[in-house]
Amino acid sequence: MKRKMLFQLFFLEVIIIGTVQAGKLCDFAEKFPCKGSHCLPSPCKGKGITTTTEDILTSSTAQTSEDMPSTEAVGSTNNPPAYSSGKGVSTTTEDILTSSTAQTSEDIPSTEAVGSTYNPLEAVGSPTVESLYTDCQEVYDAGHTQDGVYTIMPTGWPGSPFNVSCNMENGGGWTVFQRRTDGSTSFYQNWTAYKEGFGDSRNLWLGNEKLHYLTNQRNYKLRFDITTSSGSAKYAEYTKFQIESESSNYTMNKLGSRSGNTGDQLSYNKGQQFSTHDRDNDGCVSFNCAEKHRSGWWHSDSWCSSCNSNSYCYNFQYSSKCKSTCTTENLNGVYNGGNGEMIFSHYHTYCNVQFVEMKIRPSS
Repeated sequence: MKRKMLFQLFFLEVIIIGTVQAGKLCDFAEKFPCKGSHCLPSPCKGKGITTTTEDILTSSTAQTSEDMPSTEAVGSTNNPPAYSSGKGVSTTTEDILTSSTAQTSEDIPSTEAVGSTYNPLEAVGSPTVESLYTDCQEVYDAGHTQDGVYTIMPTGWPGSPFNVSCNMENGGGWTVFQRRTDGSTSFYQNWTAYKEGFGDSRNLWLGNEKLHYLTNQRNYKLRFDITTSSGSAKYAEYTKFQIESESSNYTMNKLGSRSGNTGDQLSYNKGQQFSTHDRDNDGCVSFNCAEKHRSGWWHSDSWCSSCNSNSYCYNFQYSSKCKSTCTTENLNGVYNGGNGEMIFSHYHTYCNVQFVEMKIRPSS
């Protein structure tokens, strides 16, 4: 039995160690061949090692830990790196030798599993740049059809890979860059915050710099979904959407034709630079639109010289007699805010919107 156990260990070592070391063992086996009915088939066939794990494990009756020697008995302390099954389970030489349950070749990962390229969203450890997706469309195309947070790396992005929320409804592959669900996160943020992004899973702005790289790596469409104050679901989808770089103040330079049942006023924001309360790029000389609307946005100067007295929810008071607006679509306003400051869409049709999600997907 001892001789048999030693030969079992010999066959395991042939697989685990390199070819050079295996060659030495084969030389030994050639000089001192095993004779008798208890001997196992030789792993040294021809000039190479061709015996597989399955050959070893199926060449005799399955053994338990009581039959097999431990690694301590062998005296080796240099076990090779653990095999990974791809499911977070690692198997070492010691695991194999001390297993209390009889194992077959299906229990031990094959050598093909070692060094395999794993999906970066499922792999343990840091993914390589080459294996990352560039947007949620690629995530969807790879078979990940569930909503969730995934790691992406847009083409040309100079920073580290970053996480995004992927929406897999309505055809799938939507990369979310804005979400509003409650008032826990203020969207009255400065230029740097809007550039780099802020928020959490409930309320977020991905960041204008990321949005620029995303929308410039290929052609994209825009969609946003809202839930009105009365609980109705509405949406708008645009065939084109692109944001320029910071040197152009993240101008919305592309916005295609619209379909849906809200958002028809966003066309007035096309061609506008992004503005925040500390970076006034709206072109309006009367006031700072981002300050009045309490939001970073592509505010327009189309109506800032107007003076009216109506009480539409998009209007703010800027003098004792005059009210005005810089946009009739403001999805970054104050959650449950007052007139002119609140989240509103479709002119003054939907005021104090309770849910918003803005996202992009390749258009071709």
